[in-house]
Amino acid sequence: MNETVSQGPQFYFSLLRFLVLLRGGDARRAESNAMEGRVVVLMMYLIHYLFFATQIIPLRLAPWLIALLLIVLAFWVWLFWLLLLYINSVIIKLLRVSGLFELIPTRRAQSILWGIATTAMACALLKSTGWIRELGAIWLVAVAMNLASAAVLAFRNAAQRPAK
Repeated sequence: MNETVSQGPQFYFSLLRFLVLLRGGDARRAESNAMEGRVVVLMMYLIHYLFFATQIIPLRLAPWLIALLLIVLAFWVWLFWLLLLYINSVIIKLLRVSGLFELIPTRRAQSILWGIATTAMACALLKSTGWIRELGAIWLVAVAMNLASAAVLAFRNAAQRPAK
């Protein structure tokens, strides 16, 4: 039987791994939790979409024109993501040439840069009102909790490893 099935679900993000640890489970990293990835990518897409919607589309237009622009924006954000992937790959290559990010796999480096861009956009959403502001705040709190749990897990793993 597959070990990961018998142990229960494993998670990529440190916050979820920390919560599993608190319940007495296995807090090892797994990179195959599809549901976790889908939820985070959907949240990122929504933040990017709302960021551009609040920055680009003026509210004084006719409602039908705003609706049309919002539909076009959905495709534009997808194109922006392709451009962002390219820019991130160039940044990663430059960082590796300078001696940074040498040991980090490309997918993790992409995740770091992608998270930085999304967090910056979430900070900009804090200037909005209503539920858009709340979404930006939820993202920022989730990122802070994820970083805090990553620190706890790193210190816990360092304390459990025998000295060489």
